[in-house]
Amino acid sequence: MLKKLIILFIILFQFAWAKNNQEFRAVWVITWEYINPDWSASQNKAKIRQILDNVKKANMNAVLWQVRQSGTAYYPSSYEPWGYYANYHNDPGFDPLKYAIEEAHKRGLELHAWFNVYHVASTWPGTPAAEHPAWICTNEDGQFMTAHRCVSPGLDEVRAYTIQVAMEIVRNYDIDGLHLDFVRWNEYTEDDMKNAPSMMEQVNEMDGMEPEQRLQLLKTEGSKRYIYDVEHPASGGVPAGFDTWGDWRRWGVTEFVRQLHDSIQAVKPYVRLSPAALGKYNWSGWNGYYVVFQDAALWFNKGYIEQLTPMHYHWTTADGFYGMLKGSCPSCWEQWITEGINAKRLYTVGPGSYVLDDYNAWNNHPDIVKKSRTVSWVDGFQFFSYGTWAKHDYFADAAKLFFQNKTKIRPIDPQITPKPESPG
Repeated sequence: MLKKLIILFIILFQFAWAKNNQEFRAVWVITWEYINPDWSASQNKAKIRQILDNVKKANMNAVLWQVRQSGTAYYPSSYEPWGYYANYHNDPGFDPLKYAIEEAHKRGLELHAWFNVYHVASTWPGTPAAEHPAWICTNEDGQFMTAHRCVSPGLDEVRAYTIQVAMEIVRNYDIDGLHLDFVRWNEYTEDDMKNAPSMMEQVNEMDGMEPEQRLQLLKTEGSKRYIYDVEHPASGGVPAGFDTWGDWRRWGVTEFVRQLHDSIQAVKPYVRLSPAALGKYNWSGWNGYYVVFQDAALWFNKGYIEQLTPMHYHWTTADGFYGMLKGSCPSCWEQWITEGINAKRLYTVGPGSYVLDDYNAWNNHPDIVKKSRTVSWVDGFQFFSYGTWAKHDYFADAAKLFFQNKTKIRPIDPQITPKPESPG
């Protein structure tokens, strides 16, 4: 009898969801997935169209499109040079962001400009690392990072400059959202300065995964981490007005998000701000709050962001996702974000498709999606990344297995953020 009741509940819930027909569905698209430095403008345009056609084929309705990487731009920027994959730091012969937005909107897709915030590894002329070396983070001995370079969230100049770079995109392009990545303090130590990262390590840097063996090292103040700067050296003690270094570090990141949100609201209040937050907010091991000083729940609750888009890459099963969302509290998101949920902001789930691929768990995608939908406040999904989906040619399969119906994205309460009708 109990089994029949459970089955009936699931059927009724799925019916209610289908009737509501509102769900965010997206993939992260990395720079090197849509632009090749050896291709012509027409070839790169064709690749962009192919990506968007595939996303549309999957009955998705959005893309998180990388536009700033390592302190370089994939659009004509007044502040920073072209990125490596754009014709080897040269004009690729067209505006990739403008073209992608136009083609996305033709297909009824939202485009969110994916913007790497503090990770500015490139030293190409014109980049922040090259032009402002004093902005780079230091360790407790005052030594600057020599690889994996990141600017300090604790510096007023860094916040002001980065907001200017971001706002140029907001003002000049018809984006639907601005998506922040690396919006946290860095996780690097002195040992990380010695070796260049492999391609997979570069991906892991991007998405916020850390091996378990490094976690205790990262959580100790004496670990030679690069979590100070020239104005706030370790020798100077905790900055005035704060009880701990952690409080100061979280404040700096939050202040950037708050100021950027205010700037966006002043010119285009319908542009949704979202962060690629670490998958664990403040519990166990690799988490945002304690390890990299990222208070994403606060941003969601206070309305500094419209959409919370974590990277849920530690989980590979449907039950794992459910527990992380609400079933394993206090080691879950629900306990910490009720204010934002009640304010009708968007929370979307971020499966790491590349992790499912690595762990031979690719076929878990449907169950993960369906189980996550049983959480009433889940508003959709973003998958990392497009390239892994393309490897499996999964777009038509997804439309058959768990994205059977086309959907629109739930509008945020107009009293919070006025937003025009979604494209398409």
